[in-house]
Amino acid sequence: MKKNGFTLVEILIAMGVGLVIMAGVYGLMNMAQRTSAGTERKVLTQQDTRSVLDFMASEIRMASYNPSMMGTTWTNATTTANVSACANVNGLIGGAPALTVEKRGILFANANNLFLAMDLGPLGTPNVFGVIGDAQNEMIFYRYNNGAITRSVSCGLNEVILGGAASGTTVYNNTAGRNLFQYFDRDGNELTGVINIPAIRRIRISIAARTENIDPNTKQHRRMIFSTDILVRNHAVFLPNL
Repeated sequence: MKKNGFTLVEILIAMGVGLVIMAGVYGLMNMAQRTSAGTERKVLTQQDTRSVLDFMASEIRMASYNPSMMGTTWTNATTTANVSACANVNGLIGGAPALTVEKRGILFANANNLFLAMDLGPLGTPNVFGVIGDAQNEMIFYRYNNGAITRSVSCGLNEVILGGAASGTTVYNNTAGRNLFQYFDRDGNELTGVINIPAIRRIRISIAARTENIDPNTKQHRRMIFSTDILVRNHAVFLPNL
């Protein structure tokens, strides 16, 4: 009787084909896993950076807020003392900024530092309208330094809000050649050098961010740049009693 079956050669060929298929499937799964990990890191960096950018924009938009429309808000002795103390705590280069009515609530501005103020009014005794620094969150200081963006509120210590050793996102504005802040006048001209604070009408925040870990596929950090423009309407408003 004739017996059907596989020869040894046929079995070896089948095993080889199977191994090739299995290797291909493993490679695709491994690539998909690496792609997923890289995408997850990118998404986390996007979320972290975008949330910080939006948060900064919401606060900076309030610069020079003065609901009582009092010109003396920006120059009275109590405000001057509060601003000086806050500047000293944060180690502001050049010491406390000179206060003038024209500068209002943008107290100090350059490429990587922004010191702003607003009059939020009487949140509780003895807080009053017309005095800066007597209520929480009336003075805010943002700074970019050594790969991190920090925020100080009400003369507290600088707190890292993005970047730094403990973050999953690295801020690389310095190596990307981008300033954290840019300032523009009412005609859209960029203000450079020593910033003419009374002329500021728009502020651009730019954050160059990258994932902390290297992407498994590209063997490079994922790099992204986020920016937003803020119209500082309170700073531009005309105060009739000035």
